[in-house]
Amino acid sequence: MTRVSENSSSASLQFSINKAKKKMEDLQVKGTTLKKIIKPSDDPMANFQGLQAQSVNKDNSQFLRNIGYALSQLNTTESTLEQLAELLVKAKEIAIQQSSDFYGGNIRKNVSHEIIQVRNQALALANKRLGNRYIFAGYKTLDAPFDKDGNYKGDFGHIQLEVAKDFFIPINLHGNEVFFTDNNIKYPPHPLKEFDEFQPNKNEPITPDNKNEIKEQTPNPVRELASVTNETDSDPFITKNNIFSQLTSLITALESNNTIATQDLLEKIDDSISRIITMRTRLGSLVNTVLHTQLQIDTENVENQDFQSKLMDADVAELFSDITKQQHILQTAYQTGKGLMNKSLLNFLS
Repeated sequence: MTRVSENSSSASLQFSINKAKKKMEDLQVKGTTLKKIIKPSDDPMANFQGLQAQSVNKDNSQFLRNIGYALSQLNTTESTLEQLAELLVKAKEIAIQQSSDFYGGNIRKNVSHEIIQVRNQALALANKRLGNRYIFAGYKTLDAPFDKDGNYKGDFGHIQLEVAKDFFIPINLHGNEVFFTDNNIKYPPHPLKEFDEFQPNKNEPITPDNKNEIKEQTPNPVRELASVTNETDSDPFITKNNIFSQLTSLITALESNNTIATQDLLEKIDDSISRIITMRTRLGSLVNTVLHTQLQIDTENVENQDFQSKLMDADVAELFSDITKQQHILQTAYQTGKGLMNKSLLNFLS
């Protein structure tokens, strides 16, 4: 009976010591990591909520990287449009000066070289790149959007970037909406169209033999004026009024000493400047939206980190207090075991 009792006491003591040691190890691990949840089993619900908050923060980190790229793209585009507007204002000032009769033909011809440089600078801005990507090419960001003649080779793509959960914004303007007007050039009526003798089959005499006949009138390829109708089936970008054609027309008007043509270009240049201002306003609103989204994400990150800290982080004062208590418990268990095991044969003979 005594042997059974001693074995039971030893087993109970060993179990208590192992339990105290295991709890002490857990507290020491928590003291090392300063986390109160080491395994999901410690608190399944808190662990789940903490992982959710951590996942949201990781997503927000990617959104912040997207926001950084979007701001770079939008700010570069806005800066480019600002420079383009300055060039157009400069061209307009020159056109106003040279549209008066105060200057002579030689001066206008010399001034045309300055407009040539303005056009070259505008073309360089149209092919502006951010890194290795053209900002006005639509989706074709690896190819130059404009050739040397000012023809647009890009597409109408607006690149959408996700800056928050399910929230996308366009981060670019394609070259067509920036450099081209919405309407085609309206050509004036041809001055020879009012003269009947220049119209094919217009004045064919009526004779008794043909007065009752209906003849199919075919145009005379020799006499017909190719430019009377001013219609073309070519690329609409070429026929559209654009910044480069305006500057080219201004160069031609100055070189030919044509003050009337110079005056006529003022309204078109004004329209282009107004369009650029409108584009800059759009970009400004997008930048404000992105900055507001960035502020929201930063606030959400702080709130998530605070929530995650409350769920996962240990209370340092409470943790080290528990460690001290557990050390006393473990020492007491050892002392109890020492007293129980430190027995001689005489203790069992009594």
